[in-house]
This record gives sequence, C-alpha cells and structure tokens, in this order.
Amino acid sequence: MDEQEILAVLRAHVARSQSNGSNGNSPANPAAEPSRVDLSRLDQSSAELWRVRNGVGQLNPRNAGLANRAAQAFKKFVRRSLSWYTRSLNEYHDIVNQTLEYHARAIASLQQQVLQSGGGLPETLQESLRTARRATQEQQAPYAPLFVAHSPVLDLGCGRGEFLELLKEEGVSGYGVDSDRLACQEARSKSVKVVEEDVFQHLARISDRSLGGIFCSRMIEYLPPHLQIELVRYCSSKLKAGGLLVVETINPDSDFPFGRNSHIDPTHLRAIYPEVLKSMIESNGFGACQICVLAPQQVLAVAASDGAGTSSTEETAATSRSSGGRMRAPAYAAIAQRL
Repeated sequence: MDEQEILAVLRAHVARSQSNGSNGNSPANPAAEPSRVDLSRLDQSSAELWRVRNGVGQLNPRNAGLANRAAQAFKKFVRRSLSWYTRSLNEYHDIVNQTLEYHARAIASLQQQVLQSGGGLPETLQESLRTARRATQEQQAPYAPLFVAHSPVLDLGCGRGEFLELLKEEGVSGYGVDSDRLACQEARSKSVKVVEEDVFQHLARISDRSLGGIFCSRMIEYLPPHLQIELVRYCSSKLKAGGLLVVETINPDSDFPFGRNSHIDPTHLRAIYPEVLKSMIESNGFGACQICVLAPQQVLAVAASDGAGTSSTEETAATSRSSGGRMRAPAYAAIAQRL
C-alpha cells in the first residue's frame, strides 16, 4: 500500500466522520470507525520476498547417482560463473524488502495514532479542514442568491459540495459534477447530489436547454484555450433562455499574491483576462456580460469608496470600475444570461 492509498483511507474516514456529525473526539457510530490496513498482507509479502531472495542461485536436490552428481557439479560451476549477476539480484531483493518493512512499520504507527485519537484525525488537522471549508463557502456565498429564480443549477467542478450546500440553504435545486472520487464522496456525505464524471462528458450527454443556471468557480483557468471556449459553448447550449451563467476565475490583473500565482503556478494553464472571458461569453449566445467582484467580502471593503462593502451585482461592478477594486481583487466573476 503506497502513500496515496493511505491518504485515501484518511480522506474516506474524514468524509464518514463529517457525514455522522463526528467532532473528531469519538466515532458517532461503528460505521465511523477508521478503516484498518491489513498488515498481515504486508507481512506475508515480506516473508515471501525473503524466501525468493534466499532461493536465488540455490540448486535443487537430486537423487544419488553418478549422472546426478555430474549435473550438480555442472550447476555449481554455472552458479559460480554467474555470481556477479545473482549478487545484484540479492542486493535488490534486500533493499525492496527493507523498504516494505519500513512502510509496514510506518502504517502501523499511523494507525495507532489514529486509534489513540479516538478514531478521528488530530484536532489541528480537523480545524484546518474546517477552516478551508468555511473559507470556500465565504468566498462563494455572494453567488448563491443570484440563482434563486434559475433552477436547476449545475455546479461544474463542484469539489466537496460547498456551493451546493449554499444553494440548498437558498431553496434552489441543483447538483454538481466532478471527476474527483474522494471529493464526490465527501460532497454526498452532505446530502447534496453529485455526479462523478468528467465535466465535458457530462455536459455532452445532458439535454440542451435543460438547465436554469450554471456555476463554475476556479476551474476554467486549468483548461487550455480551446477547452475554455468549448466549455462556454456547452454552457450556452445547455442553458434555457434567460438561464444564468456565473464563471469565477483568478484575476491575472491582481497585485495580490494569489493573482501573481496565477502566472507562476504551472497548474494554472491559462489565466483569463476579464476582457477575453467577457468576449468569449457574449459571442456564444449570451447577453451583456458583467465583470464583477463579489467575493471575497474582505476585498469589497478595500474596494468600496465608502468602506461599506456593498454586495449587489450592480453596485459591486460600479465600485470595481470606479476605484480600481477589481485590479486589487484576487478573483473576479463573469455573469451573463442566455438570450
């Protein structure tokens, strides 16, 4: 079992704990007990590896007799002549087995730590996860009310379902799609609907004009240019007339560190400038596209000329244009309705 499988076990346990309302100090029910790695399989593999290692270059026993003694003598001669080769095999097997035993001890230690913590993750890690979840929802909260009259809503690249929870609180029906299996499992633990599938494959198979709204946050910058255009085209074909599209992405104009990271982070294939995204949307069947700064809220306080941090789309857009708030915001949103 490699480190990715270990992380998968931990993430699955976090999802179960959250779905059962666990506070991390004790499991809510037996189903929330952490998954245990079967270390006996590692022990068996280690023993088998040592057996194979010790068998390298060994001669099979033969019955008594002149012919068999001659055969054994010949084999011993061949073995000595190939010692330069078998020696390297033994060294390789030794290293592999030592590595296997090291990982077995590490996994056993990790399991013991999890069990000693009452079946939950350390409080510091749980607090980090809660903080990240709250930060994501705080960032996305201003967008949820925009979709009140636009059901059903599809959240593209929904991740752990934070925005779907916000839609649920607003009474808006919707679902998400994401290709990350663990993220989908965690989202489902929050009683929201999620489809585990590639975003483009999902958009291709759903009916045209079947959606009232589409939300896409911090995903489009990970796509190469031709797929960015393809994504907008799909959104146009799947939305009903009057359907709402909201695309939030990193602001390459930002002088904040996160904006600068949009240029230097190799995973962000192509940060999109607001003018380009606006043109892309308006040329694919949408009405006038507004470029707005709605989140995070602390940016609005900096951007607002009166310090009030207004939150409506029109006021926010005007504030951004008038005071340069959009230049300072780490992210911006393109908002448009299907014609």
